[in-house]
Amino acid sequence: MTNSSAPNDAIPRSAWLAVAVGSLTALGLKTVLPVVVLFLTRGIALGTDSPGLWLEHADDASHPVWLALQAAIALGAGLGGALAAQLAPRRSWAVPVALVGLSLLFTAFEQFPRPMNPMVATVWAGGPCLGVLAGWWLNLRRGGDRGRG
Repeated sequence: MTNSSAPNDAIPRSAWLAVAVGSLTALGLKTVLPVVVLFLTRGIALGTDSPGLWLEHADDASHPVWLALQAAIALGAGLGGALAAQLAPRRSWAVPVALVGLSLLFTAFEQFPRPMNPMVATVWAGGPCLGVLAGWWLNLRRGGDRGRG
């Protein structure tokens, strides 16, 4: 009977850690960053006496602040993807695929934007997925996986 020091799992334990940390980071930042955006836009609206920005609804896709919220959500997902790339084993494609799948799952439980049309649905569901992949790719491009094998 031999005792191997390397696990024989199909997906290494460090990949599961990267998925868990990356998805929790993305989920947390997808919650916090839009609140910061809403706070800033409402502060600007108070300074300019623009009731349109103050009374906007976060689920109204026809309002310009909705796109700022989607950008904040994509940024949060990108930071989660970058952190996952930092923790994942070198060249592990299971991690970004799992993060995109979890991102789509998380998005399915969010409040649906109004009015829902194909373009709005694409931005709403695809933004976090692209954010995760962009964060992952940027971290790998800057050499975030150096020293791991």
